[in-house]
Amino acid sequence: MPKHRLAPVGELKDGEIRPFTLDGRYILLVQGESGPAVIDGICPHAGGDLGKGSVSGQRIRCPTHKYMFDLETGSCPLGRREGWGPVAVHKLEEIDGYIYVDI
Repeated sequence: MPKHRLAPVGELKDGEIRPFTLDGRYILLVQGESGPAVIDGICPHAGGDLGKGSVSGQRIRCPTHKYMFDLETGSCPLGRREGWGPVAVHKLEEIDGYIYVDI
């Protein structure tokens, strides 16, 4: 699989959510308090668009039902319930001053 270049390192502002569609998959580049993360953009609970959510610390909040997901693990602090969670987290790499992801 090819690596996809997303953005220059340090370009995202705190709490910024930047959507991408790569190889037919909707993902988000998110700037949490611990740095950037790449996650799937659809909430596993009810299909909400996490790209329209908000970031608080190291979690992203779904705009549909306000569930929060950890940007490092994808887990929901409410725990895993049937049909929702965790959200997929993708490994990112910093190469030559850019953030890359392999989907």
